[in-house]
Amino acid sequence: MWGQVMQAILADLTNPENAFGHLSYIFLIASMMMTSLRKLRILALCSGLAAMAHFLLRTQDNVSLAWEAIFTLTNATQLAILIYRSRKLDLREKERALVEDTLGFDDALDWRRLLALVDWRDVDVGEVLMEQGTQSPPLIYIASGAAMIEDQGKMVGVCGPGDFVGEMSLVSGNPASATVRATNRLHIAVFDPVKLDQTLSRSQDMRSALMAAFNRGLAAKVLRMNETRAS
Repeated sequence: MWGQVMQAILADLTNPENAFGHLSYIFLIASMMMTSLRKLRILALCSGLAAMAHFLLRTQDNVSLAWEAIFTLTNATQLAILIYRSRKLDLREKERALVEDTLGFDDALDWRRLLALVDWRDVDVGEVLMEQGTQSPPLIYIASGAAMIEDQGKMVGVCGPGDFVGEMSLVSGNPASATVRATNRLHIAVFDPVKLDQTLSRSQDMRSALMAAFNRGLAAKVLRMNETRAS
């Protein structure tokens, strides 16, 4: 009996006529892996469209088709709102790189909250962004340029566009673990630490997005530091 059941399941799974059904779930699972709300909405929309095609062409299940249509329309509406808000808020390229590409924020309200905490500055070659041992160093985002990371005066790594500096101290509360010095002209965003803490305490979504960005950045830094030591 179980052998017949498994054969029937395998036959359905491998039947090309069920391709839209499989595609629907692939899109849906992929959407759950997205950190960007916009990408999540796009994949969920694709999932709904594939499911509608499956119910319309394959099963003729009108009840499921109706609910998938509602699901698809809801995602399409929310996606349109996200796109409208992002275009209405006129962001400069450096701001968009920070809130969209680095942090994965899609909501215009989150953008405004975050950018209100930022002071954009230029840094000359040789200038120290952060001194090792400094208590409560600021959180810094590098928009352009490059800097070297020094431990006890010895270069141990580099950081560049898209990297954060001071994130470990923000998370742990410990002093700065290294000195960061500009190796060429930098354009940076310095976060107001008090306002940043207040904002993150009120928004768990923003805190989660920031922590995820820190984790990605730290992993990239560790990889570069290992490459520097190996060379």
